[in-house]
Amino acid sequence: MPYVLGIHLGATATTAAIARRDGSRWASAVPVALEAGPVVPTVLCKVQDGSFVAGETAQRQEIAHHEWVTRGFTARLGDDLPVLVGSEFIPAQRLAATMIEWVADAVAHRQGHPAEHIAIAHSATWGPHRTRLVHQALVQLGLTDVTMVAEPMAVALDYAAKQCVSEHEPVVVANVGGSGFDATVLRRRAPGFEVVGSPLNADHPSGQDLDDEIFAIVRAEFGDRLDALDLGDLNQRAALAHLRAECVRAKEALSRQPSVQLRVELPGMRTEFALSRSRYEQLARPHLERVPELILQAVQSATLSPDDLDSVVLAGGTSRTPLLKKLVAERLKMQPQVDVAPELAAAGGAALAAVQVLSADTDEGSVAETSVLMRIEGPDESFDLDAEPVAAPRPPVEVEPMPLEPRDEDRARRIKIIKLSVAVVLIIGGLLLTFLLPNGFSGVLGAIQHMRQ
Repeated sequence: MPYVLGIHLGATATTAAIARRDGSRWASAVPVALEAGPVVPTVLCKVQDGSFVAGETAQRQEIAHHEWVTRGFTARLGDDLPVLVGSEFIPAQRLAATMIEWVADAVAHRQGHPAEHIAIAHSATWGPHRTRLVHQALVQLGLTDVTMVAEPMAVALDYAAKQCVSEHEPVVVANVGGSGFDATVLRRRAPGFEVVGSPLNADHPSGQDLDDEIFAIVRAEFGDRLDALDLGDLNQRAALAHLRAECVRAKEALSRQPSVQLRVELPGMRTEFALSRSRYEQLARPHLERVPELILQAVQSATLSPDDLDSVVLAGGTSRTPLLKKLVAERLKMQPQVDVAPELAAAGGAALAAVQVLSADTDEGSVAETSVLMRIEGPDESFDLDAEPVAAPRPPVEVEPMPLEPRDEDRARRIKIIKLSVAVVLIIGGLLLTFLLPNGFSGVLGAIQHMRQ
């Protein structure tokens, strides 16, 4: 059965969802398993034949072959320096495209055939230059029919497909991701959404911050054992990695239950450590209290107040935390909306974006400048969530170069040339003054005295 694929390429985790077509109708987007489930770490490992494995398989290689494993490459997009993987320098965009290709291949293997269209939900911090880099890398891998959509837009599309959002109503999408936080105000404007104000991005709070707080609790209890670990020993390094993974599991479990038992397995010791939600929330509160304040900053940038908002949508696995929902509700005077699986919302929204690409039987023009949706392979198309999907064949499109904003490195190069030119002029002027000043200054004084006489 034909299907489209939505991929959320997160900084620390990647997810996927598909929507199937049955005749002239499309089913709802549903998560699709990549390995054990729909969520895999955004990790790549280069193997002997030069290819890559990804996800949990790659993460397991990090203990014994860490030099061949790479993570965090989505944050390196646009950097002049490539990423060192083993003995090879690889551009970040190629790594991002490789992760996307791995997901597409894994889904195609499970479904029995490739997707009709792929939509990628990416960080809100990406601009036209970064999306262009990833698109070029995808083309080199043979993936040409791709739509890029910013993560807040994808989450809003997913939310609007499940809840009624009135025309022109503003919605805030706030995401506590693994490596940072972002908040964006969007306004419902058929056929989709438009960004209002300035999206806000911050390194903190993040899921990693909360993982570190739980690990700090464990360290306070077993510090001597942890300090005695020999990280040069493969088994002891593996024990530390398993303990950190156990902290992540505990954080997720405390969103659903009042307490959790952490398994602590270190050399010469195997025990369990009880952690209550109240103790965890006591340490997490300083981090989570920042969320409603950052949301308010994003709202103020849109010249709005909390009373103007239709809803606040929290995305990312951390949004399950009861304390976070309570803090947002108290500060903004409204109950935040959290999906049953908030970590999968962006992938679901990306799949909906792919549905609308195939459902459009006419080109309705380019997306407004405030939109964060970008159809890479041709003219931008509108996304109408209210329109009835049709099975009409996709019309041919004429591929045109995508207009780009001035590249950051080009601007920096021009500024550098100007600075060097000014420096050269100053140096030459200083040298001339150094050699000519004694005689020249005396001559000037003599001329002045002669004029006075």
